[in-house]
Amino acid sequence: MQGPPTWTLFSAAAAYSVLCGFEVGGSLLGGLVAARAFTLLGGALVLLCGAAAGPWLVGTGVAHTIVFAVVALPRLGPSVYLEAVVAAILVLGFCWWRGLPTSTTLALVGALAGAGFGAAGPHAVVWDQLWQVMGSMVLALVAGAVAGGTAWRLLRLVLRRIGDGAGTLLRGLQPASGFLQGFAYGSNDAEKAVGLFALVSAWNTASGRAALVAGHMPVPAWAVWAALLGFAAGMAVGGAKVARTVGFGLYRVRAGDALAAQFAAGLTVVAAAALGSPVSSGQTATAALLAAGAARRLSLPRWSLVSRIGLAWLITLPLSAALAAAMAKLATL
Repeated sequence: MQGPPTWTLFSAAAAYSVLCGFEVGGSLLGGLVAARAFTLLGGALVLLCGAAAGPWLVGTGVAHTIVFAVVALPRLGPSVYLEAVVAAILVLGFCWWRGLPTSTTLALVGALAGAGFGAAGPHAVVWDQLWQVMGSMVLALVAGAVAGGTAWRLLRLVLRRIGDGAGTLLRGLQPASGFLQGFAYGSNDAEKAVGLFALVSAWNTASGRAALVAGHMPVPAWAVWAALLGFAAGMAVGGAKVARTVGFGLYRVRAGDALAAQFAAGLTVVAAAALGSPVSSGQTATAALLAAGAARRLSLPRWSLVSRIGLAWLITLPLSAALAAAMAKLATL
């Protein structure tokens, strides 16, 4: 297809997957490290083990949703693809520079809608699908928060009954909760980067282009590993910055808070992935951790920081959409 060179499209997908490691990886690491369950390296390895299992066990339904649902990205072509991904990268990079956790899903979905709108007008956006994706993200956020608070209360009851063995139980369950968090990422957030890699691959083969016309997208195994490699690189290079905000900035996280939030958020995100709904595992994990702290004591969270994070969540999609639309419009002039 006509458009930017293939290497620029792959580079954009790789950069997006690295930013996922910065933002989502940092958010997921925050609870693990703050609970003193793992070092940064240990937490990253546990998350990666879980993430590697997610796409193979849950499938790649979210990758197909992100490519076909919001806009018909295969039909709009490589130029719109590049404009959308670059816009998402810029917004995510700005939020990471400010040390604020935000949603890679909101950034990409907003950028896709904005680029499609700017390139081909409002009819290019599948509005009902866009609202459905947005609704699933809000629902996951609320469900994660409710589940986080509920899980913390249930865990407190269990720990009271166990007594002296509580510490042993908390330490023993941390690897499982960390693995679940990684699994949730691999089954949902990672799928967006997988979809970006797979789409470029399909554009470059006759059989892939034919599949796209028929509404299907081949997902090669290397696309999954490329997305996971980018995520790992992002955690290694920039994950600590957001991890400090989530793990030590919201409130003084205890092992029980982290454990309850990780199980609650992980199960919520995996359930969404099974339905093919793209949601944000980092955003859901942050909401669950915040709810666990508020369940312990309402005044515990630093609400000034919470408001800043909430503002970052609110502006991510419209900012990505506006930036991508402007880039796409300029390209048509």
